[in-house]
Amino acid sequence: MEQEDSRQGQGGNSPAPAAYSYSNLRQFVRQNSEKLGMIAEDVILPVNKRSIKRQLSTIHDPAVEVIDLEQRHTPSPTTPTPYGQTTVIIPEPKAAPLKKFFPIYMIAISLIQLGLFYYYGDDTLLLLFGYDPYRRHELWRYVTIMLAHSSTSHVWGNVLFQLILGVLLEMVHNWKRTSIIYMASVVGGSLLITVMSPTVYGVGASAGVYGLLFAHLSTIILNWTEMDRKCCRLFWLLLYIGYDIAINSYVKFGLKIETNTSHAGHIGGAVTGFLVSILVLKNFEKKEWEMRMQKICAGLLLGFFVIIVLINVSFPSYYLPTEWNFNYESTYIHHILEAIKDSPEDSSVRKVCEADLECKTVLDQYIHNGTIPAI
Repeated sequence: MEQEDSRQGQGGNSPAPAAYSYSNLRQFVRQNSEKLGMIAEDVILPVNKRSIKRQLSTIHDPAVEVIDLEQRHTPSPTTPTPYGQTTVIIPEPKAAPLKKFFPIYMIAISLIQLGLFYYYGDDTLLLLFGYDPYRRHELWRYVTIMLAHSSTSHVWGNVLFQLILGVLLEMVHNWKRTSIIYMASVVGGSLLITVMSPTVYGVGASAGVYGLLFAHLSTIILNWTEMDRKCCRLFWLLLYIGYDIAINSYVKFGLKIETNTSHAGHIGGAVTGFLVSILVLKNFEKKEWEMRMQKICAGLLLGFFVIIVLINVSFPSYYLPTEWNFNYESTYIHHILEAIKDSPEDSSVRKVCEADLECKTVLDQYIHNGTIPAI
């Protein structure tokens, strides 16, 4: 008790270390949130929709004297103006500065994806949540495919890119609009897989990531007349998209290397993300041509969905036989063994399997009598 009293006497009324640390943490988070909000404004918003301080900061001409009416420092009319200097008065904004939102959705979905991957592993998530070509009737898989990933690099690559692209969108357009774009892109990518790659299993959130990427393109187009440096923005965005398409095409067609990348998922996510973004993102100054474009995008989106559903329903012979049971693991093993059996003798997948004793034993019995041994 005496020790406690002596410490109190020495410390006076100074805050406890825990409270002091918490206060510092809150201040650190607040300061960095403001910086991130400023970055989001620069990347997403037109100049006239940014906060008044951000508008003032865009004027760098030393021959221009900026007077902010918001600070009420308007000079007297009799105050002489230095020769060669122009006085620019920035009027008060007619509306309050655009509210910025904390990116709770993108952070939450990223943490869920990482948590599931490290807790359950890639195989379990594939069987439960991934796209299953034998079970197209399990509709939840068109959404939960984003929760399953094939490797550590796969999950971290998607998480980092969706945070980089999605956080800025969410801070300006709020979590509801961002989540609609992200989820719709995932579904669009899954649906296109059923048409372009109907016999493969699929995992990953890449369709959602591509949807977020093309949402940035939609933002520039929707607010074209209000955007500053729009040509520069558009150039760099299209340059990255073109580079991504070129490198994937070169690997596939130039080097003749088969990868497990789902190009169908990427294309479906990009197309869906672009069309949905035109419909749901904030259009700060609506114009007649933008309204017409939104109607066209709505029609294209509806047509995309209807055509894919009709293909799935009308051409059952195009797809693998439907499995109405829950023997996910057995179906998957048969699928892999069938693919190895049908591959050429000198193929890499065949050589890898034959080099592994367990895989070779299973493959030999499967080829011999179509059964899988209990190992």
